[in-house]
Amino acid sequence: MSGKQIADFFLYGGINKEDFDSLRPRLWKRNVGALRITAFLSGVIGGVFLAVNLITRSGVWFPYLFLLWGSLFTSFFIFLIGGRENVPERWNLFVCYGEMILVCVYAAILSIQLTNFNFPATSVIVFITIIPLSIDDRPVRMYSVMLIESAGYLAVSCLFKSRAAFTLDLTNVITFCLVGMVLYAVICTRNIRELHQSTRVEKIQRDIISSLGAFLEERDESTGGHIERAENYVEMLVRKMKKSGRYPQLDDVYCKNIILAAPMHDIGKIKIPDKILQKPGRLTDEEYVIMKDHSRFGAEIIRRTMSGVGEKGYCDVAYNIARSHHERFDGKGYPDALKGDQIPLEARIMALADVYDALVSERVYKKAYPVEKAKNIIKAGSGSQFDPDLAQLFLECV
Repeated sequence: MSGKQIADFFLYGGINKEDFDSLRPRLWKRNVGALRITAFLSGVIGGVFLAVNLITRSGVWFPYLFLLWGSLFTSFFIFLIGGRENVPERWNLFVCYGEMILVCVYAAILSIQLTNFNFPATSVIVFITIIPLSIDDRPVRMYSVMLIESAGYLAVSCLFKSRAAFTLDLTNVITFCLVGMVLYAVICTRNIRELHQSTRVEKIQRDIISSLGAFLEERDESTGGHIERAENYVEMLVRKMKKSGRYPQLDDVYCKNIILAAPMHDIGKIKIPDKILQKPGRLTDEEYVIMKDHSRFGAEIIRRTMSGVGEKGYCDVAYNIARSHHERFDGKGYPDALKGDQIPLEARIMALADVYDALVSERVYKKAYPVEKAKNIIKAGSGSQFDPDLAQLFLECV
């Protein structure tokens, strides 16, 4: 292995810095369950040890009382903010390091006790090795924390404990600290690489779908640039919605998925015959019925292409946009005649962007409408064709 590969392994789990930084939100989401478990178990162990030592009157009770209440307090924050996608990353890291600090203090308090038992001393080192597994941070930092924590524990133990007790602590620390490092290297690095590979697969999928969209646009010469412009309108509206504060479901991941999926809204047109797709004029009623099938075709293409291998949230958003962007708020749209809030939010967003661009763009069957006329048409369709709240926000930011 080269020096750079070794450095990347310890700094970023075997991948480069850019890829590691992009994975951190997903690593946190994946590992927050383990963090909750360790916080809960630390409280349980603290309670058990407290009860045993109070019953036996050993005099060693304060460390376990601290661990019990500290773990309950930490667990409260983990369940309150941990893993929520709309919580800033610094709060997630605060929870992670908060639990580690709790265990460090617990180890320090326990190390100054004149007596200790095999199982309690071992549990301290077990937590030293387990907790880093649940933190989405650079491996080198986790190794450093483990070594510093272990060295500090041994230093205090050497000063306050008998030779036999210190020898027991030394054995436990060396054994479990090394085991913890190996576990971290194997488990966490594997998680990082699995997520990295999954992200690469998803990127390839999106590139393929985007290429299909570009190919479709080449077939449908009358809508040149529509895909890119519609995506820009979607991004503009999504940012306006998020800024308004009226859509709490619009977390960063959901917003990103909507924007990324927007170019696929007409992907189903790839199955529409050229004689209809490229017809230089208005469609007949029979041709229009065939054209309407593109929304159903698009949803089928996305489901077949991405189901089971892509990120479920992204796949669902792309599917909803492709299938439902021609639904109307009054229930008179297609293909499912959905009404109002039955229409997925991402599809209601796409409907506004799609129609507006069609209005202000030239087509073989019409000239481009002036912006004010297009805005008046959107306004007139508010509550019937379009979600009235979204239409108002859209008109404010066009």
